[in-house]
Amino acid sequence: MVKVQNNIATREPLPVFLHGLLPESLVDLSWTDPQLGVQNAAWWPEDDVSGELGTNKKWGAEVLTLDVERKVVKVSRKQVAMTAAEKAARDALIAAQWADQIAARRFQVETGGVTMAGVQINTERDSQSLLTGAAFAASIDPDYRIKWKAETGFVDLTGEQILGIAAQVRAFVQACFNREAELLGAVADGSITAEMLEEGWPE
Repeated sequence: MVKVQNNIATREPLPVFLHGLLPESLVDLSWTDPQLGVQNAAWWPEDDVSGELGTNKKWGAEVLTLDVERKVVKVSRKQVAMTAAEKAARDALIAAQWADQIAARRFQVETGGVTMAGVQINTERDSQSLLTGAAFAASIDPDYRIKWKAETGFVDLTGEQILGIAAQVRAFVQACFNREAELLGAVADGSITAEMLEEGWPE
């Protein structure tokens, strides 16, 4: 809402004593108590007619124009060219936002589990560490065997199977990071899209 008084529109907050009134009650306040000091004022709805912000532009000063017939204040804001420093700051912020989204998506895929040799393997960070430890033991002792708790329950694994699964999990995790790096490259060259965030991840 924009204050209108003496055919001039200004941005002034709506007085507390007028809060809760319907918009149609605010377009003409001649009915109010004179002691309130707003009888010759009104607060009209605003209609932003500024249009779409152009590339490398920022909003500058606004111009408030009365549309008396509709009892609306038209708001048009000037577009001003961004400085080199402002563009750099904006681009850095956008890149940081993309990086956060990409890292979150990579972590989701990385720790979401994967099926290998018919076994559903938990790929959360703790499970990755346990699998690395088991693979190390299997590399020392060819006869090493364990009961591994998979997503569907315990399974018996030989040392050879442990090494194979560990290698595949490592490859799976690395592929997740590789995809993250590719997407960050797309951020850097400006080709990133929201659709790309869901594409290209290992399964």
